[in-house]
Amino acid sequence: MSGLPPGQHYLKKFIYYSALPPPKVDIQSYRLTIKGKVDEELSYTYYRLMNMIDMVTTADFHCVEQWSIKDVMWEGVSIIKLLKGSKAHGNYVLFESLDGYTSIVKIEDAEKGFIALKMQGRPLSYEEGFPVRPFFPHLYAWKSAKWLTAMNVMNEYVDGYWEERGYHERGNVWQEERFKTYEARKLKKSPMV
Repeated sequence: MSGLPPGQHYLKKFIYYSALPPPKVDIQSYRLTIKGKVDEELSYTYYRLMNMIDMVTTADFHCVEQWSIKDVMWEGVSIIKLLKGSKAHGNYVLFESLDGYTSIVKIEDAEKGFIALKMQGRPLSYEEGFPVRPFFPHLYAWKSAKWLTAMNVMNEYVDGYWEERGYHERGNVWQEERFKTYEARKLKKSPMV
């Protein structure tokens, strides 16, 4: 889809957030690991990922706080390529960051995204999530975990950092899936019988 999703407005510059204290990044020891419901756990260095870049695209960036950045040029590795390489077979991907942040994405949504290594023709800056972050043009940016270190393929849904705090399980920008419904939050809090 093109255009501005409902409830959003364009800004000229990014606003940088970090839900948790930003981590230290040692690029020499850095690895992105594909694990969980996979036939083969795989691990990639930053330099190997840079050599695997297989896509360049222009897509808007959408924050759940109702701002968007228009026409960001991204370069990265398609997630479907990484999942096929490890022979993944699950329903969700839990994205885990160096700072302990997590976000969860349905496998079919994850396969529409990519691991971003570059923005606007240059490597990601530290504030943008260097060395890598996933990006899903159709999902709000809280799903795009900065400082990504692992993709954990799972069968069952678990809340990520913001989902535990009431954000929507999926986060589709075109459907304004910003927050969980009141009923869903109430059910999660009720004791098991």
